Amino acid sequence: MPVSSTPQRRSARHADTTDSSGAEARPGRVLPAAERGAWTAGATFPPLPRNVARARRLASTALSAWGVKHLADSVELVVSELVTNAVRYGRGAVSISLTLQESALQISVADYGHGMPQMRAAGEEDSNGRGLAIVSALCTRWAVTTRLTGKTVSCWLAVEPPPIEVK
Repeated sequence: MPVSSTPQRRSARHADTTDSSGAEARPGRVLPAAERGAWTAGATFPPLPRNVARARRLASTALSAWGVKHLADSVELVVSELVTNAVRYGRGAVSISLTLQESALQISVADYGHGMPQMRAAGEEDSNGRGLAIVSALCTRWAVTTRLTGKTVSCWLAVEPPPIEVK
């Protein structure tokens, strides 16, 4: 999987070196936004329905490694909607990338189809047609970029601090 978190042992001469959060200098620790820079994870899958779950697992693994697991419910729902649309209505392989920056998480899903996604008004009895409405409700914005070989649907979720746990 493209995302990993491998603890690294600190040497004795660096034993007292910690950052402001108290975490050791290792991948997978929670970083303050100013130190995070931009982290990215991605994968390309054949356009099969079972790969929607694989895309959700990629997202969940990345969020855990990046210390923003509190975004998981929203991100997994958005990933499910975008990847499902790419599998159903796109063509060819489906690529997903997640990029975490200081204030936003960008989710991009690409396929080789030329059909443009359209928000629909789903009736109460309809089993589909709500995907882009859900994406629009959860994300600060979304956009479609057309390419010579298909399209990329991208959306951005605001990165807010994790909720405070009351004990």
